[in-house]
Amino acid sequence: MVLLLFAAAETALRVFRLCPPPEFFVETKDDQGQVWTKYKAGIKPRFPKIKKPGTFRIMVFGESSVMGYPFHPRASFPAMLELALNKSDPQKTIEVLNLGASGITSLQIYYCLRQALKYQPDLVVIYAGQNEFFQASLFADWKHPFLDRSLDVLRLHSRIYQLFRKTDQLLTMFPAAVGTRQELAEKLNFNLEKLPMENRPMSQQFYENRIQSFQYHMNRILELLSRRKIPTVLCTVAVNLKDWPPEWLPFPPQLSASQSELLKNQLYQASLDIADGQLQKANELLEKSRQLAQDYAMYYFVKAWMEYKQGEMESSRRDFLLARQFDNSRHRAPPEINPKLRELAVKYQAVLADIDSRFMKISRPVPGFDWFIDHVHPNLPGQRLIAEELYQILVLNRLVPLNKPLPECPAVDEFKKAFKLDDNFLDEVNLHMAIYYLLQRRLPEREKHTINFLSQDFARHSDHVLSGICLASILLAQYQEAAAVEFLGTLFLKNNPSQVRKTLEHYFFPKIIMQGNFLLFHLNLDPALPPLRGIMLVRAETKTAMQKSSLPLEQYQWIFQYHPAENRFENITAAFREKYQAGKNLCNRPQKARYDIVAFYKQKPGIFRVNDSSLKASGNYLEMQMTGKDPWFAFPLEIDPWATTNIELQLALTPDDPKIHQAELNLYWATTEPPEFSETQKLSLPIRADGKPHPLLIDLMGNINWLSSGKVSALRLDPADFKGRAQIRGFKVTLCAL
Repeated sequence: MVLLLFAAAETALRVFRLCPPPEFFVETKDDQGQVWTKYKAGIKPRFPKIKKPGTFRIMVFGESSVMGYPFHPRASFPAMLELALNKSDPQKTIEVLNLGASGITSLQIYYCLRQALKYQPDLVVIYAGQNEFFQASLFADWKHPFLDRSLDVLRLHSRIYQLFRKTDQLLTMFPAAVGTRQELAEKLNFNLEKLPMENRPMSQQFYENRIQSFQYHMNRILELLSRRKIPTVLCTVAVNLKDWPPEWLPFPPQLSASQSELLKNQLYQASLDIADGQLQKANELLEKSRQLAQDYAMYYFVKAWMEYKQGEMESSRRDFLLARQFDNSRHRAPPEINPKLRELAVKYQAVLADIDSRFMKISRPVPGFDWFIDHVHPNLPGQRLIAEELYQILVLNRLVPLNKPLPECPAVDEFKKAFKLDDNFLDEVNLHMAIYYLLQRRLPEREKHTINFLSQDFARHSDHVLSGICLASILLAQYQEAAAVEFLGTLFLKNNPSQVRKTLEHYFFPKIIMQGNFLLFHLNLDPALPPLRGIMLVRAETKTAMQKSSLPLEQYQWIFQYHPAENRFENITAAFREKYQAGKNLCNRPQKARYDIVAFYKQKPGIFRVNDSSLKASGNYLEMQMTGKDPWFAFPLEIDPWATTNIELQLALTPDDPKIHQAELNLYWATTEPPEFSETQKLSLPIRADGKPHPLLIDLMGNINWLSSGKVSALRLDPADFKGRAQIRGFKVTLCAL
């Protein structure tokens, strides 16, 4: 009965074409009847299903480095290789199909290869091994190959299996279903400064299982290619060893929490000293750390940097390799991967392209940002270096049919021209990567690289508000206040303040906000965490950002006041904190006084000014009939902002237009006589326009724009910007007792 039930379910899913098994390729027919194939996950244009006579087809399998991230779809080493091969012999037609995919693992490459073989590859190139720690098997597949291969039938053909897989993804991969991780954490009130899953430490058992699993799946791939007698080039993988730090976590298990904190601070301070050229101080801190840091990756990384700065290349190289050996990162291939690949190449008589050794040989002391743009993805010279190595190996081993091959690969500038990699495109890439750096682990040397990327982008595109805010943030995190102020001044000079505010609300609220002419920064200054982890909150809807409460004012590390007339920023952090604490002490006293605005209107209605509306008292509330485009009322009220804690009221809005359901309450204040109201002295709160009373509490002690205004002479209330009726009850201003 169970088997019949499953058979019925499988049949139903097939009849209704639901939950299809994974297909890596899609085929379409053009108007002339020719069938074209497109790789779903890739970036390469479509190719003919049936090769044209004389075409030599190379398939390159691998991860995002094969795709050419972050330069795709314009550039990648497979594209460079294709250009070099066809330039070498224009009489030949050589296709290099880029079958790279972001995040793909060796198991997925195996499945992709099985489907790709029907497209008649003449040569296969594999560059893989960086993503093996982003997934886990239900069981140790390398220990139970018969069971694993039996499950292939389900994985590749069963609709029920795909249904369960999709259900599991919805439950366990929920962030992917709802948007970015930041959006999900925001909805569920998670602490965004906690490390996400891919940054959490791995157990030793998990680590070893994944390496064995990689070797097992690569065996399957090479067995299949060997049976089909398809020539194969197997590549070792290269990583950024010099300029990308290992994980801070986990700290050595024998250390207490206080010892781990001490070790973290000592190593970070040592890295700061190295960046500043204070090598003797750094060496003293490293000596203090040595006893605590046995087998700790970050210790060897910082030590290697000190030795590099001292010109001790051999010892620096050794310690950079030790840092990689003890690193607990899921983000790049561990040192065990490349020896496995070399063994497999010998076992299956595949041609080895030792990319890792080429990068190591050409670097002093080890590869860094000279060849990589992040932890594993090559920059343009790095992509070109891989293409050159493959070109030379293909020519040397006569794996491609070339009559008179060129002696070397084209230069980077020729690839830039061929792939139209202009300055605007490269600026976009650099901005993308700089923000990525800010959201990852931090070290001073990499922050300099980040600042360089952002500075170049901002110098050419001063309307890139995002890069300007990121640049100011990282400079403030480094306590470079003068440089941060300079960039903020340029940012406001070249952009409308409303555009700056919109960017802050969209990406950074509440960690970086603008209140009137004040800019507040709350930065993550923990050296083990990245500067903008938990600050950059990418939102789907900008308008919803300000509906949430900003942080308490005392949590902001930097507070600047902007003077528009002079386009000048002033750091008021220290002075404001002193005055803010005095105001808090005053208002923390139990005695409070309340100013009843409804009663005030009943006593002196003549001093209330109204615009595009009429106002009257009815019982214990004010009723406002809004008749024009800009309805509001204002009244004189002399109060000290530092002695005013909040304004509370109940507001019921009934619009004449039944299509309107949402509104905004604007509170203006004036500090002049006669009263003059401006957009710089204003607070806004969202409210539903459904005719029901909604309580509103305006926290004045949480708004620096209010506190820094000077003596207030009048208030103005804009309940809505539409025609209709507003009822205002319980309208009170709470004062500290003086």
